[in-house]
Amino acid sequence: MESKSSKKWSGVFLLLVGSALFLFGYYLGLPKSSIDNNKIVSEELPPKPSVELQSKNNKPSTKTFDPDRDVQVNEEEEEEVKTLTSQKSLEQMLLAAQSETNPIKRSAAFARAFENLNQDNIGQALKAFESLHMGFENMQEYKMLLYSWSQFDPLAAIDYCKDRASGIGAGFATAGVLEGWANLDPEAARKWVQYPENAGMAKIYNFGLVRGWANRDLEGATDYVMGLEGGEEVGKLVGILADRHNREGGFGQASSWAEELPDPKLKEGAFMNLSRTFARDRPEEVAEWLETHANEKYSAKAFENLGRKWSETDPESSIDYFSNLPDGKSQEVGIKSSISNWAKQDPLSAGDWLNERESGPKLDSALAAYASTVSTKDGGAAMEWAISISDEKLQQSTIKKVGQEWYRQDKDSVEAWLPSSGLSETAQKNIRNPPKKNWWQSLNDK
Repeated sequence: MESKSSKKWSGVFLLLVGSALFLFGYYLGLPKSSIDNNKIVSEELPPKPSVELQSKNNKPSTKTFDPDRDVQVNEEEEEEVKTLTSQKSLEQMLLAAQSETNPIKRSAAFARAFENLNQDNIGQALKAFESLHMGFENMQEYKMLLYSWSQFDPLAAIDYCKDRASGIGAGFATAGVLEGWANLDPEAARKWVQYPENAGMAKIYNFGLVRGWANRDLEGATDYVMGLEGGEEVGKLVGILADRHNREGGFGQASSWAEELPDPKLKEGAFMNLSRTFARDRPEEVAEWLETHANEKYSAKAFENLGRKWSETDPESSIDYFSNLPDGKSQEVGIKSSISNWAKQDPLSAGDWLNERESGPKLDSALAAYASTVSTKDGGAAMEWAISISDEKLQQSTIKKVGQEWYRQDKDSVEAWLPSSGLSETAQKNIRNPPKKNWWQSLNDK
């Protein structure tokens, strides 16, 4: 049996050992020197890349201490690190954007990536675009790339377009560069477009030039377009100007500007653009504006747009408006455009409306439009409408079109009708050989 004294000494011994271990552990937990402190801190922070930049060959530095110089060197090193990092991250951002399937997130990701595009990281961007086909499906992505690139090196961007595409494809891509270039420096962009070697594609280039120029200087862009000589493409350029006026001051400003254009061809382009833009959603406003321009040559396409767009949502109001216009081209094209959509929606009501009108040249184009539309559902009934057309040339072309559609639906009925139709052998042969419809034509018939 242990004595009381031995138990006492054993307890003291254990207490001393425990105290020693506690003190030893506490000592180990203390920083022994400033070097150890730096080591601890460095384990909590990411390693500094400046070490590699200072001595890429792992040679010890022999420079003398200069506070001002060291601050400058460190700032340069940090800037170099930022540049290297941004180059790498730009490529990663663009590749990640390409893999995004949500179109909203995809566009936003590309936009963020291109915010800081510059001469130093353009190579990284082009590397990311190597696997992205320059085609219609990636048009938005390339538009952002080329517009951003044009802000610091448009000529290099144009060369890139010619390397990645050819013909009209390269032309439209270059127009994207010119839009950004003209928004920054329209005079420099204009001079480039007017170089003799660019004459072949100038009509395409002008679309980008005028669009970018109008965003920066609408008056200057207008003067440029007014001085151009050309045909239909100049009218489309005027449409760009009209759209810009609309953005600045709405339909009122744009329509007033269009009315004041001195050249009928330019006025036609502006009227056509505005009617196409507003006719579906604001048909009454467009109709009221156009009414004072009825039967003018420059307004014919605008009235046609109005009839087609208005009748998509309210064919009866559309055709009622055109019926009350003065006799002439505006009324004719408007009724023709309206009756087609009405026939798709309610062929019986549209047919009743035609039956209530007096047959004659004024109604011929509407009869042709109605017969063509109805023929996709009932070729036999449509043929009766086609025969009622008074203009012989229009009648024959409509009979051919309706007859071919009928032949696709009911060959036996057509074969029974043709011998007594009074049609020439050539016309009958044409009806018996209808061309095969492509996918787009079949879709439009539905």
